[in-house]
Order: sequence, then structure tokens, then C-alpha cells
Amino acid sequence: MKIKLDISPDYQEKEIVIKAAQKDDEVQQILDGLKDIEERFNHLNGYLDETVYSLAIKDILFFETNDRNVYAHTTNNAFLTHYRLYELEENLPDNFLRVSKSTILNVDEILSLSRSVTGNLVQFKNTYKQIYVSRRFLHDLKDKLKQRKF
Repeated sequence: MKIKLDISPDYQEKEIVIKAAQKDDEVQQILDGLKDIEERFNHLNGYLDETVYSLAIKDILFFETNDRNVYAHTTNNAFLTHYRLYELEENLPDNFLRVSKSTILNVDEILSLSRSVTGNLVQFKNTYKQIYVSRRFLHDLKDKLKQRKF
């Protein structure tokens, strides 16, 4: 079995291609393993009061720490999660980016990025929620926004 890795800034998303003469047990094991990896962070559990919700990662605007807890913010709610920011940062898809010591945001949900007297402010689509971007992470966010296709 040959394994190739092709890295280029021209690629917008990750793609895995398996070339085989036939679909045998080895190919099926590879497919099953890849599906497990893909599904690992498509959803995560969020807790609101005594209720557990399955949250689609694509619906999360940002993750934020508050009093040593990590919250996943959607357009209408903030759900407690049982992950740490560094765990999320390592495992979330490429459209998530750390923008401060306490925040990771979903770049696909950004409506605007503006400068104000108090800092760089991100406004999200379809919600009143806003967050500030640390100067330390501003350059990375601007680069990510330039790469994004509208």
C-alpha cells in the first residue's frame, strides 16, 4: 500500500482518495476508520440546564471560556461543553480559528469584521452576538477570510 500526502495552499478543503483494484476488507477498514474520524467532530454534546443537546458543529458560531467552563454559542443559546479549548482547537475542522486566549470562532459564520475604539469586533450572521479578536490573532483571521470563497 502506498500513502501520499499533497499539501498546498491552493486546496480549500481536505480530500482523501483511495485507489484500489477492488473493494476488499482492507479498503473497507480504511473507509470505516475515515468515517469514524469524520463523524468524531461533526456533532458534540452541549448542555443547557439538565438537558443534553446534540449540536452540529456547522451551527456553532464560536466557543468561549467563562469561569473555567467552555460554552458553544449558537444563534440563540450558549451550551456548556465538556471539552477544553485546546482539545477543540486540535480537533475542529479548518473553518474554526482561535481569535483570542478564550475564543475559537467559526469563520463561515462571520458577517463582518470591524475596527472600533475598543478593539476588532466580529459580528455573526443572523444573530446579535459579537466577539472581540485579539491583536495577536487578527492577522491569521484576515488571512483566513481572504482565502474564503463567497
